[in-house]
Amino acid sequence: MPAIAAAAAVGFLGAVGQWLLGNWWLIAVFAVVVAGASGLWLTQWAVSARWERVHVRRLRYGLPQLDGLHHEDFEFAVRDLTRRDGCADAVQVGGAGTTAPM
Repeated sequence: MPAIAAAAAVGFLGAVGQWLLGNWWLIAVFAVVVAGASGLWLTQWAVSARWERVHVRRLRYGLPQLDGLHHEDFEFAVRDLTRRDGCADAVQVGGAGTTAPM
């Protein structure tokens, strides 16, 4: 039985290969679309990373500013400051008596 399945798989792959050789332009179109999408994604990722670095460099709070923040804004500010200082997994949880997920 495994020999029959292997022969069927080889036959199927051969038929797919023949079809692709006859329609080689589909592979070229697919490669262009994948390359374009990858380039767009990489560009967006680089822009986002650059803006994040700019935001982190400019992140400064004085005590009067922190004291005047709404409690939710204070939580976000503390999260951002801890991320800036190297705690990459800092999250804003919010709510009374809640704990951060592990």
